[in-house]
Amino acid sequence: MPTICAVETQTPNAPDLVLDLLQAGDRPLSGRALCRAGALLGHRETTMRVALTRLLAARKIRRESRGSYLLHHPGATLLGELRAWSREASDEVAWQGDWVAVHDAGVPRSDKTSWRRHHLALSLRGFAPLAAGLRIRPCNRAGGLQAERQRLTDLGLSKQARVFLLSGLDARDAKVAAGLWPTKALEDGYRRLSQALAQHRRLLPRLPEEQALRETLLLGRTAMGRLARDPMLPAEMMAPRHRDKLVMEVRRYDEAGHALWSRWMEAA
Repeated sequence: MPTICAVETQTPNAPDLVLDLLQAGDRPLSGRALCRAGALLGHRETTMRVALTRLLAARKIRRESRGSYLLHHPGATLLGELRAWSREASDEVAWQGDWVAVHDAGVPRSDKTSWRRHHLALSLRGFAPLAAGLRIRPCNRAGGLQAERQRLTDLGLSKQARVFLLSGLDARDAKVAAGLWPTKALEDGYRRLSQALAQHRRLLPRLPEEQALRETLLLGRTAMGRLARDPMLPAEMMAPRHRDKLVMEVRRYDEAGHALWSRWMEAA
C-alpha cells in the first residue's frame, strides 16, 4: 500500500484503472495507451488486455473504433460519483431538521452482489444506521427526498428498500441521530488530506515524469474516494470550512494531474 505525503493509497486493479482513466479522459483511449498506463501501476499488458475484454463483455465499456474504448455508461464509476459530488457540493441547501430515511430490513442478503451494491449506494450517499434496518442522513441536498431517492436508485439501491422523509424525532432520538457521524475524525481527515494534496502538488514539477504520473493517480484517487463517501453534513452538525478547503484542494490537484496524464496519454 503506497504512502504518499503521509497518506496511504491503494493501487487499483486493472479493470478499475481502465474505468478511471476512461472517466477522467472524457474521450476515447486506445488499448495501447491503457496498457502503457497499466505498466506504470505494475500491471502487465496481458492483464490489461484481459481487463478490457471482461469490461466489454460486462458492457461497462464499448469500442469507439478499432482499438479505442469509451465508457458504456459515463458516470458509473467512483470518479463519476465524485464529479457528481463535486457539482452537488454547491447545491447544499439549508437543513430544516428533517432526515432522508431508508428502511431495508426486508432486503435479502442472499444475493451478495446486489447487497454489496445496495450497501455501497448508502455509503456513497452518507447514510448511517439509526436502528436495525433503518439508515438516515440529513435532508440537506438540493432536490430533497425525490432527488435523493433517484440518486440511490441510480447507484444500485435495492428495490425492496423504502425511502421516505423522517421528521418529528423526540429530543433523545434527535441527539442520537446527530451523533451518528464521527465529525471530529472527519475534520481531522479533511485537514490531513488537504495538506497532503497541496504539498504533493508543489512537488510535482520536481518529480520524475513516471513517478509524478503514478503518484497523482494514486493520491488523487484516494482523495476522490474520500469525497465520494463524504456525508456532506449540514453546518448545524459540523463546521464546513475543512471540507470546503478539501474540495478546493481536490479540484486544484485534479486539474494538475489531468494535465500531466493528458500530455502523457496523447504521446502513447
